[in-house]
Amino acid sequence: MNNYLRTVSVVTALLVTVFTSTTSVLAKAEKTEDELIQEFSNPKGSVVAKAMMDVEKNFPHSAKATPLIKAALTDPRPEVRRKAARVLGVWHEEVSAQDIKNICAMLKAAEPAEVMDALKSLGGLRAKSAVPEILPCLKATHPNVVRDACRALAQIGDKSVIPAIEPLTSSSDKAIKKDAEEAIFKLK
Repeated sequence: MNNYLRTVSVVTALLVTVFTSTTSVLAKAEKTEDELIQEFSNPKGSVVAKAMMDVEKNFPHSAKATPLIKAALTDPRPEVRRKAARVLGVWHEEVSAQDIKNICAMLKAAEPAEVMDALKSLGGLRAKSAVPEILPCLKATHPNVVRDACRALAQIGDKSVIPAIEPLTSSSDKAIKKDAEEAIFKLK
């Protein structure tokens, strides 16, 4: 029994040491706002997108980062454009008509994920001027694009968009049907 207690004590001490050192390493790994912003100029799009995500979470509405994030809406790398749009939408940031136009351009992307991020952004930005650009997404072939279009229209549309959404309430896709019904309910 004495050996058992010694073993448990040693294992416990080791676990505490590992946990403490891991926590301190993780705490030191957090980057400053300026360090993250500096990563916006990295040639790797994945690094830029990750830096934007970290700014979004750790430095919301960063006055330093916001102009750079807005500029990234026209970046040639889709993952950078997508993350820039999403950050602005999550922050409900005040944007220009040109920024809205840049995000609406993403609605014509071949990649459904880019279209979905643009729709989520436009909804978060409450970009009522984008409603005409969103309506064609209700006829997309990708079901999640259709669903996100319903959600975006529910956030920024008005009763005039209900007739465009109504046919989706008969969809064989239960998720599309549900989102269409919820959008109509919110718009009434």
